[in-house]
Amino acid sequence: MKQSNEFHTLQEKVTSIIREAIFTQEFKPGERLIQDELATRLGVSRMPVREALRCLEREGLVIFLPHKGAQVIGISKEDIEELYYLRSMLEGITVQKSMSFLTTKDRAELQSLVDSMDIDIENDDMDSYMNHNQQFHSLLQKGCKWKKTKILTKELIEGYPSYVPILIPKTVVVSNKEHKQILAALDEKDPIKLKLLVENHIMRAGNMLLEFIED
Repeated sequence: MKQSNEFHTLQEKVTSIIREAIFTQEFKPGERLIQDELATRLGVSRMPVREALRCLEREGLVIFLPHKGAQVIGISKEDIEELYYLRSMLEGITVQKSMSFLTTKDRAELQSLVDSMDIDIENDDMDSYMNHNQQFHSLLQKGCKWKKTKILTKELIEGYPSYVPILIPKTVVVSNKEHKQILAALDEKDPIKLKLLVENHIMRAGNMLLEFIED
């Protein structure tokens, strides 16, 4: 079990390194990603590299071509704008529909996650922040009964959007402030305000990612 956890952590690190290199265009669209070369460069075996590339394939950043292996697809400004617009609309609806079904226990757990993210920021622990952030957004949507909407939202959240705090650490202070505003709207039982806050929260993250890539 220990070895499995260690491999999982190593794979995540390798995935993060390659993902950032794609975002910063160190690895350019159309460029082949050769597993042996990446393994040597990163000082790891081929296995975590292979799994990292498969993960990036699921995120839409890499494609596997017959007889050629992995190749960078990259991501355009239009891709990011589309993704974050769709995610903001769907997540806003999902959280709005979820609001009335969240329990007192759920509310307490949401507060605990926000408090944990404050600690993560103080400790400069972006990996922990990312995990708590994902849990926060997932729990906010827990009460939504619209299954198809939840499935679509989950697909848009998974992948590189969840890694924005690691790519752009400066965004987390504002992000967690927005989390607290979202909880306040939840307490006020104001579905319109809650939806708007969630939508703005997602769109701001998308704009930060666009600025990061353009820089």
